[in-house]
Amino acid sequence: MMNNSNDKTSFIISQKGKKMLNINNFIFKLNKTTSTTKYYRCEDSCCTVTARTDLEDIILNVNGDHCHPPEPEEIQIRTFKQVVKVRAISESTLIPQIYDEEAARIDLTTLSITALPSQRELGSTLNKARRLQTSSIPNSQLFDIPECYTKTLKNLPFLCIDQIIKRKARMLVFASNEQLKLLFNSLVILIHGTFSSSPSIFDQVYCIHAIRFEQSFVCVFALLPDRKKHTYKYLFHELHNKAAQLNMTFNPCTIMSDFEGTLAEILKIEFPNSQYVDCFFHYTQAIYRNIQKLGLSSEYVADDEFRNTCRKRMALALMPVSLVLQAYDDLHDSVLGSSSKKFDLLKPLFSYFENQWIKNIDIQRWNAYGYKYVAVFHKLVGYHNRLNLRIAKYHPNIWAFIRCIQGEENRFNHLLIQMKGGLTARPKTKTTLTIQHRIDTLYIRYGNDDINANELLDGLSYVIAKNVKSKRK
Repeated sequence: MMNNSNDKTSFIISQKGKKMLNINNFIFKLNKTTSTTKYYRCEDSCCTVTARTDLEDIILNVNGDHCHPPEPEEIQIRTFKQVVKVRAISESTLIPQIYDEEAARIDLTTLSITALPSQRELGSTLNKARRLQTSSIPNSQLFDIPECYTKTLKNLPFLCIDQIIKRKARMLVFASNEQLKLLFNSLVILIHGTFSSSPSIFDQVYCIHAIRFEQSFVCVFALLPDRKKHTYKYLFHELHNKAAQLNMTFNPCTIMSDFEGTLAEILKIEFPNSQYVDCFFHYTQAIYRNIQKLGLSSEYVADDEFRNTCRKRMALALMPVSLVLQAYDDLHDSVLGSSSKKFDLLKPLFSYFENQWIKNIDIQRWNAYGYKYVAVFHKLVGYHNRLNLRIAKYHPNIWAFIRCIQGEENRFNHLLIQMKGGLTARPKTKTTLTIQHRIDTLYIRYGNDDINANELLDGLSYVIAKNVKSKRK
């Protein structure tokens, strides 16, 4: 038969990676190629049908009649295998999950499902293909990085810092030029470390986010060997150098982070003109963890008066800075005047709070009065939860981690383009808006002398989240 304009043609890839021609559900394999033409013949060795295409894969003609029926199920099965194999090689997603997702997406016919190899039967082949594409997994920080892991998915530079900062201690920093430009242009940056997502040969993943269009964008993924001053200092020094290379400066007005003393000291040195603010979420989280550490979780749940006192200590961060110390003293005095049993329960909590949050850490750092980016940091914590879910395991190997953040960099580009095109940040939930409205109302009432400082603290304690739970970092 000659070629027909109604012929349905496509290409599939064999298990050996060779391109095969599909014409009307008949499979052809490449026989030879000349300077102008590709010659194909039917895959069935007993069939004499041949086909020709030009070098652009345009069908020129098909000669002969097949001696066997078409194979639509075989086409579906091969397409399924091809898609699953590509995903298994390029993603860190679990193979059973890939198999299930593609089986649902491709909409296989009943006959195809009958002939389809099971996930167990395909598993060994797919795992082998994944291993062949993956470099050996290093067990120390001293290893070579294949070029494909130094680029973005669009083959642009991604590994921007790779330095041995001391003996057997290495720092890897991943960021595209677009991410760096957004970071250096941002007036507000957020810094947060996560540990469960870090490859086991490193100590932590350190992410730096920038705020644009009231949206948080992840701009830097840094794999750090430890949490020492020297390491943090080197990281920010190198980022300053990167800014200079782009003819930019790295000088944000506000830096928000968690309560890590070592980091705070370095930030003051590297960014002397910036305002440094700690995260309200981590502040309340730290207080509740102390309650747990002292074995008082059951009292927090069962005793309303005990819980209210604890929540007032959390709410001190929402008070105007000038009122914090007096409000703390008044709260402490009220406990002194209560029963001896209540005082004995709360005494270690007050000792912890005074030593940690009054004497050790400057009140300005943990005070969140009037600060509008508190909710954004909650989203940042949510981003790390998302990253953990995408990686799908604690302490992934280095190659799986890099593949994941390559995907995150691609997502960054899509989101930034969408925001530039008019997309707005996700609206705040009704609960968040209600809480913020109540806080604002309390501030107005205090400003109008409708309530005093103690009543302000009482009111703020009512809107503190009732269930303060420690979350995986």
